[in-house]
Amino acid sequence: MPVQDDAIDLLDEDHRNVERLFQQYKAAHDQSHKRTLAQQICQELTVHTRIEDEVFYPAFRQATGDQQMVQHSQKEHREAMDLVHRIEAAQVDDKLMLDLEDAILHHVNDEREKMFPEARKAKGLDLQQLAQQLQARKAELMAHA
Repeated sequence: MPVQDDAIDLLDEDHRNVERLFQQYKAAHDQSHKRTLAQQICQELTVHTRIEDEVFYPAFRQATGDQQMVQHSQKEHREAMDLVHRIEAAQVDDKLMLDLEDAILHHVNDEREKMFPEARKAKGLDLQQLAQQLQARKAELMAHA
């Protein structure tokens, strides 16, 4: 995993990766390939959600004091993870995947437009140090996935 410039770059690269996987899923015609992509999307989202919940959001909350934005993001995470669990329990389900993609794109847009700019302005939020913590936790979670 290449070293990212900062925590926001790392998180947004995860976002772009999942967006690409959703595009591959929608272009796939083989059910087995769709299932593999769905599993990969679910794994990526599970790890990404955990590193945001465990590392990024607490640091963001501490630096900005913005409890409301963090709570909104955590609510979106819970909704997305509910869909992830339903997808993991199902066979290939294009409707659930579209619902998940819509939820994720909405969440990513919120972060890009609201949370990430706020984080960049926050005093006392070391985004380079935070990137190292996010990368370490992500590597740990991926090793156990």
